[in-house]
Amino acid sequence: MNLLPGGYTFTHIVFWTVVGMVAVGTNVVPIILSVGIVLLFLESVGKA
Repeated sequence: MNLLPGGYTFTHIVFWTVVGMVAVGTNVVPIILSVGIVLLFLESVGKA
């Protein structure tokens, strides 16, 4: 299941760093935040 060394946390750090840089560069921060909130919701539902 872990695609990158370090596992789940490392994957999240890399993913959100890239997303953050893209968001700052393109001024789509509100869209990224809403997508992030949806992803967090889906993850919490999946673990419940």
